[in-house]
Amino acid sequence: MIKLMGIIVGAGRIGYNLARNMAEKHDITLIDKDKELCEKTNYLLDCYVIHGTGTNTKILEDADITKADFFVATTGNDEVNLLSSVYAKEHGVNIIISRLNNTEHAEIFTKFNIPFINPETSAMRLIARSIVRPTAQSLVSLGQGNAEILELKVKNKDLAFIPISEIENNTDKFIIVMVYTDNETIIPTKETMLGYDDSVAVLVKTEYVNEIQDLFTKNTSELE
Repeated sequence: MIKLMGIIVGAGRIGYNLARNMAEKHDITLIDKDKELCEKTNYLLDCYVIHGTGTNTKILEDADITKADFFVATTGNDEVNLLSSVYAKEHGVNIIISRLNNTEHAEIFTKFNIPFINPETSAMRLIARSIVRPTAQSLVSLGQGNAEILELKVKNKDLAFIPISEIENNTDKFIIVMVYTDNETIIPTKETMLGYDDSVAVLVKTEYVNEIQDLFTKNTSELE
């Protein structure tokens, strides 16, 4: 896996969990305005923590925003998320994802072409998957209501023990976001293999929901 450099604004539940998830394999800078939270996060996580606001251009420059591969704004303030994301976009960051707290603000995020995710849609795991596999952003326009997250049991034995890349097979219908086995939760790569009876979180275009449900949950004889 290629090591990425990323900036996360907001050390709350979503930002903290995303940083914890990504910091094991990537270089992460986490920014938050709460000094006490920054100190706690700096102690607990293996990442660079900066005390400041995501709308402060000096802070973003200190975080080496021009070198960042991805930028994620996860605060509870849509204005901060939007402004910081626009700044990241202007400085050439390729992958940008913002948390959207109030759906009434969706139009302005769309106007500035900032991909957004509502916290109610399993935000942390979807963000992490979108960073590792940025093609997820081309599958759907995030936040536009034309996709759903499904959690499914793998009952189709034909899907067991083959790489996810073969299951997805360059489709534009769905992307496997997360795999839950008996012992762990995995953000999958293209080489990850599913086990029979594993649970998976799948990002699916709404029009293909029934088809993808059948693909994962029906055994081979039922599909014939």
